[in-house]
Amino acid sequence: MYAQTLDQLLSLAGLILCCGLALWRGRRVERIAGVAMILAWFATPLVQNAHQTFGPQTGEVVVDVLLLLVLLILALTSDRWWPMAAAAFQGVTALTHLAAAIDTQIVPRAYYVAGSLLSYLTMAALLVGAVNARRAASA
Repeated sequence: MYAQTLDQLLSLAGLILCCGLALWRGRRVERIAGVAMILAWFATPLVQNAHQTFGPQTGEVVVDVLLLLVLLILALTSDRWWPMAAAAFQGVTALTHLAAAIDTQIVPRAYYVAGSLLSYLTMAALLVGAVNARRAASA
């Protein structure tokens, strides 16, 4: 369910790396984002509708919008720049759901790949934030 394909395994490895470093060495902002991303990653398969082929997955939309709200709040309340990038990537993820809702003939594979690539970019923004938080703490 969680790690059946190569993409899911890579995503889990990226999640462990990025969020693990954020929880271990990050500051408050990185830790909140790390927990939110972990919760979103594990919640997504639970809310997927396996019988739905075309159009947006309603459960995924809810999870992704909630993660977007967390990242937006962090971006607007913190003094770091990486939450802005993470929120932007997550915002584009939300827009892919909107595109799938508007045009239900979007190829499901393209919808999946777009979401996967954007999630990697969101995690990469957190990774950069966690690395920079560690550097700032040691300086």
